Amino acid sequence: MSHESKRHARSTQWKNSAGSEGQSWLYMRTIESVSDPQASAAAGAAPDMRLRAVPVVLSDFQTVQMTPPREQDELKRIQAHFMTLAQCAQKGLTSPEDRQRLARTIEERMARYGASSEHIARRQVSVLTSRFVVPRPDSPTENVARYGDLRASTGEALDERMTLFEEVACDVFERVYPDATAQAPDDIVHVSCSGYISPSPVQTFLSRRKWLRTGVTHSYHMGCYGAFPAIRTAVGLVGSSYDSLPKPKRRVDLVHTEFLSLHFDLLGEEADNFVTSTLFADGFIKYSAYPEFARGGRSGLKILAIEEYILPDSLPEMTLRPGPLQFDMSLSKKVPFMIRDSIGDFIASICGQVGLDFEREKATMAFAIHPGGPAILNQIRSKLGIEESQIALSRKVLNEHGNMASATAPHIWQAIVESPEIPVGSKVLSMAFGPGLTVIGALFEKV
Repeated sequence: MSHESKRHARSTQWKNSAGSEGQSWLYMRTIESVSDPQASAAAGAAPDMRLRAVPVVLSDFQTVQMTPPREQDELKRIQAHFMTLAQCAQKGLTSPEDRQRLARTIEERMARYGASSEHIARRQVSVLTSRFVVPRPDSPTENVARYGDLRASTGEALDERMTLFEEVACDVFERVYPDATAQAPDDIVHVSCSGYISPSPVQTFLSRRKWLRTGVTHSYHMGCYGAFPAIRTAVGLVGSSYDSLPKPKRRVDLVHTEFLSLHFDLLGEEADNFVTSTLFADGFIKYSAYPEFARGGRSGLKILAIEEYILPDSLPEMTLRPGPLQFDMSLSKKVPFMIRDSIGDFIASICGQVGLDFEREKATMAFAIHPGGPAILNQIRSKLGIEESQIALSRKVLNEHGNMASATAPHIWQAIVESPEIPVGSKVLSMAFGPGLTVIGALFEKV
């Protein structure tokens, strides 16, 4: 059988199995017409390679809370307490006077540099309930000592943190797939910048669940913008499979396990350490990518375009590197302004992919901007000339959860999908930023 005959047979088989999914015929006619250069030439039209793939929709968002969130002001006191313990041990301070003096210094710097509860009300910080913290239930409730002691006096080694990451991430997978009899996805894309171990948590879960034919893609170490390469991967896995693979994919799941509190630096004295340790939080979320015709009436976001820029001369402004104790992150004060200055060209490029006139349409659009911090949201809103209400859900996610790295944007996407104030058909522009400096985003349509 020729290659063209095999492809036609696969197409016919898929159409016949689509049942009541009415759009499947339309999509296969589109795919067949552009996949046959001779037919296109006979019709007098050049084949449009952009039409070969099936549109992809993100849907079925499911968040997981591993531990109850705590109020931001309390978390800042807890962080200062553990930083005091670790730095006293590192410096060999034993006298009450020296320890108290250091505690006051750390508390003052925390008050000066730590993220305000005005912008972040609460965060999930799961490491506080882990074996890394030794409880002291006998301490007076008004004393910070009630928060416990450190198991390792200056903080855990990196391998211990990775072991705990593995345990928590495996637990997340069990929670997002509670039904052992449910149909397995074709693929799972695992997204994280907070832990790596091989076999990975997703591989461990699939082996235990006996879902041995589910494909695995690891989408790691991209920080706050990690959701976007992950959905780009999902577009390739789902959308292109209907033309390029003998067995098209019907569902690809994306699971984010961001255990960021695992990496809080207890020894760092720099201002940006106080910023990052009070800005970042744990976040866990799962969602699915479907071919549009197979979404079955689910609400979601149809992916229209994806764009990515690396800003020139920006490499040192944001970094994420494994250190001896934790992943060390640095964040320059220049970042919000560099992003602001680049965003105009980025918007023009991503909207230009689909012929969208941003200036004309922006008043009716919704925006899912990764809230790396309040300053980034302020700078982008001002630069784009949009209303505060259009980024309200981005601020809400920051306020209620903190910065959850790659899991943050999907939390905002979920809020947009579930919001009755954003009508079906609305265009949604989403952006995030990370080391590189990378500016990346997606243009969606709410369906």
